[in-house]
Amino acid sequence: MEVFKDLKLKDGRMVGYLHLPDTVKITTEFDLEEHDDPGQPDFAGLISSAATWAGGLSASTIAALKKEIARELTDAAYGGSDYQPSESDYTDLETSLLIVRLCFYPDDGVVMVFQAKKEYPDMEIYCQLDGSYQMEDISVEKIN
Repeated sequence: MEVFKDLKLKDGRMVGYLHLPDTVKITTEFDLEEHDDPGQPDFAGLISSAATWAGGLSASTIAALKKEIARELTDAAYGGSDYQPSESDYTDLETSLLIVRLCFYPDDGVVMVFQAKKEYPDMEIYCQLDGSYQMEDISVEKIN
């Protein structure tokens, strides 16, 4: 069974979509980074390893990631203030997090991109994950 659908070359990257557990279809991007003018066959290894990674991603893993992201961002937002975040501060962000894109890179690099329009309008949340779905890094950036 084909994991990624409608794969097409676009600006030196392979772009398509997949369905994740408990989500609508999301855009997937494959970027070989330093490869000049790649062709479709150049992406075969990256797409194969990405399919294995995506196949092991469960709804409970996604839920755990959302909880961790909400804690991390909420704690960072209130870190320098006297305000102590409440449980609803965490859960409000957690429930509004939507996965909008998955980006795959060589050497098992995976970035899951989220939006939370209410809490972070015009921003995207980039969550770098390792091969076992653990968060390695997180950043919030303005949408171009």
